[in-house]
Amino acid sequence: MSEIVDCKEFSSKGLAASELLSKMSCELCEIVATAGGNTGFLRIYDGESNNGELKMTIKVFANQSRQIGFHHHVFLRRGLYVEFVEQIDFCFVQWKLRGSNEG
Repeated sequence: MSEIVDCKEFSSKGLAASELLSKMSCELCEIVATAGGNTGFLRIYDGESNNGELKMTIKVFANQSRQIGFHHHVFLRRGLYVEFVEQIDFCFVQWKLRGSNEG
């Protein structure tokens, strides 16, 4: 029987405001965002704040949720910062840390 040598665990968190989720290199796996009464925007940064490299802006229409699963994970080298720009009520994020040998 083969033995599991390396098991990478996923982390997830529900957010109600902008937040730094990782200070380390990681892979963004999934986002689910919900907007209130108006269209909302969410920004994802490679870094520890909104001074990092902007990787994407996600638009969520009023009174709706938007789920984005990244089949090929988004690699972030300097951390993962999620910024609520406008009218986002809640956001669920799933990511996994990258091993030191993964770059």
